[in-house]
Amino acid sequence: MVSSRLLLSSSLALLVQAISSSAFATAPLSSSRVERRQARPLFAAEENNPFGFVQGLFSGGTAVAEPKTPAIPDVVVDSDYTLAAVFASIGLGSFILGHDIFTSVIGGLFVLLATLFAVQASRIRFVFDGEAFELKNTSGKDDQLSDSGENFVVGGANRWKYDSFVNYEFFPKGSPIPILVYFKETQTIKEDGSNDGQIHFFPAIANCKQLKEQFELRGCAKVIE
Repeated sequence: MVSSRLLLSSSLALLVQAISSSAFATAPLSSSRVERRQARPLFAAEENNPFGFVQGLFSGGTAVAEPKTPAIPDVVVDSDYTLAAVFASIGLGSFILGHDIFTSVIGGLFVLLATLFAVQASRIRFVFDGEAFELKNTSGKDDQLSDSGENFVVGGANRWKYDSFVNYEFFPKGSPIPILVYFKETQTIKEDGSNDGQIHFFPAIANCKQLKEQFELRGCAKVIE
């Protein structure tokens, strides 16, 4: 009887130990279920990350400034007394070589024109700035530039924007000593209210080579024949 009870007690103890071991045992992970995940920064820049822009705000990249196109400097064209000298030579030659009143009168007119051209060349400057071509007066020993006032022929300021040019030329064409500078612009409004083009002429009292270079550089339109 006693041995039967001991046997029963031993069997119950073994059963309890087996249940306890199976209940708290750790099952090994199958190699097929193991996933390796790579660590990522909290604010990684991804499309689905609403905070991705934060990374760009604090990034250590170097800002590169775009190069600026250098502006064309303002230019004051040099005065030219060649035309005055040529007319003075013709006038004086007429006085010296002429033997009648008509020749003397013609010579006098040339001398007067030469004087006028010389005075204009000394006081008028042709200026190219960032927006327009302008005629200015000089005053004082330092050749300070001042407004030349209204145009005495068509009115308005002696200032014309480059994009209003439709043509320019030097006469006589191809001459080494131009006499007249011509240009046509659409900025000036005519008396009838139209602006189909106003023609301007002025004597070649400035360096015509510089004038031509500036007209081309500033993009002034020209009729090609």
